Amino acid sequence: MKTVMEEWILVESIQPGIESIVLNRPGRRNALSIELLDQLSTVLKRIESDRGNRVVILRAAGPVFSAGLDLREAADFALVERSAAAVERALRQLRETSLIVIAAVQGGAFAGGAGLMAACDLVIAAEDAKFGFPEARRGLLPALICDVLRHKVREGDLRELFLLGEPIDAARAQQVGLVQRIVAAAQLRAAAVEAAAAVIAGGPQTIRQTKRLINETFAVPKTNDAGDSIKKHLAARHSAEAHEGLAAFIEKRDPRWEAT
Repeated sequence: MKTVMEEWILVESIQPGIESIVLNRPGRRNALSIELLDQLSTVLKRIESDRGNRVVILRAAGPVFSAGLDLREAADFALVERSAAAVERALRQLRETSLIVIAAVQGGAFAGGAGLMAACDLVIAAEDAKFGFPEARRGLLPALICDVLRHKVREGDLRELFLLGEPIDAARAQQVGLVQRIVAAAQLRAAAVEAAAAVIAGGPQTIRQTKRLINETFAVPKTNDAGDSIKKHLAARHSAEAHEGLAAFIEKRDPRWEAT
């Protein structure tokens, strides 16, 4: 097995046609910093450039898949636009790459981490994994993630996830369409490899065309494109509620919302 290390990304060659990308920032619960997302983008492009590669398994080091956006960066107004652009690019790239991307999720995936997971073609989750979108409790708007989830989650379930902001278990995540398969935690990697092997049993060009067909079938309307979503996302990041919500998170206290 060949291993290539970036600072926050680990790449493993599983077998011909199958590569594994590992989010490698366990000390920060794989928080999505600008640098991590930039490295993810670079690695994904490199893997895709080799036409022999057909499937990528997206995994994470440590007990948690991803806690979401790096909120310390999100609280820095000087980094807001770079951070938003990095998130948008990662979500779009995972969805649009010709590679089939399988997320193997342990521990939990929250906010942007859950969005990253949902941008993948298939999600296999450990039976004890949790999922959630607590953006509203941070004064943030899940505009970029909404573009991804609208393809997978029914409107009523999306309202529950976003408005309540409460975590759900793997069984509920499968019920609403966030997760396709649930396995024992110890079998997670093996299950992902098994699914990847099933993909490469299909014709290479046919599989690529099938993914393109599905993407075109569920394309985001031009009236709600990525540029519009970024504008909404950035407007919320600059708001007073975002400032208070992020400060409260960093200071480990409840936010003090102003009446409007």
